Amino acid sequence: MDLRKSCPVALNPSLIPTDVTFVIEHCGSEVKAHKFILAMGSPVFLNQFFGPLKETREILPVKETTKESFAAMVDFLYGKEIDWKAMSVDEMFDIANMAEKYHMEAVKKAFEDYPLDETNVVVCASHAREYGQFEELANVLLIQCSKFLKTVLVKVKDIEEFAAKYCDTNLNETAFKLVGIMSTVPQVSCCTLETCRRGNCMYRKEDFQEGDTVKFSPVAKDSDVTDDQRKHGSEGIVKSLGENTVTVKLD
Repeated sequence: MDLRKSCPVALNPSLIPTDVTFVIEHCGSEVKAHKFILAMGSPVFLNQFFGPLKETREILPVKETTKESFAAMVDFLYGKEIDWKAMSVDEMFDIANMAEKYHMEAVKKAFEDYPLDETNVVVCASHAREYGQFEELANVLLIQCSKFLKTVLVKVKDIEEFAAKYCDTNLNETAFKLVGIMSTVPQVSCCTLETCRRGNCMYRKEDFQEGDTVKFSPVAKDSDVTDDQRKHGSEGIVKSLGENTVTVKLD
């Protein structure tokens, strides 16, 4: 049972006394929780606390993780909002390590929604390749990175500049791999507006001019774009271009 889907609000653990304490071996910090709630979100916890050989200890050691990662996993099971976008790829894979151990499939969605841009896409992919033990999640992130690149490497010049940027760095192998994966990912559909000058989704500020009519893409990842605007492809007019921003007045 996924409590994030069945409960309209996050569960408040302060209302009922906790009945299990996890001690992080790495630092000695404690994370307190409720066995029943953990068991509802993880079949491993269910078996551990309520199976035929159930754990009766109230204090349990936890190895090979940090307090932050384990606490984030527990918060996730309680239905709390996790700020995945504020995490590094390494922190996400540390949580993925816990999620795999406790069979929490829902964590995969966080990798699909990880915010990418042209400054971090190759670095994120490189980190993903380092976590080969999480093959499924690493591949999810690699594919997302390639999908993003497919929206920005549109012209020959784009690809030449990308190659020049990474060819003499320790990220060159990862960059080349991402370009190779691009041929296997679906094309992100263009909004088909007449003002489009690239024939593809426009993610870079340099792609826009004031007065352009724009339409939000279903895969837009900007934090200022709402789910409803993505879903319905909201349209607007580009009013101004800042140093790193594009201001759009919605219809």
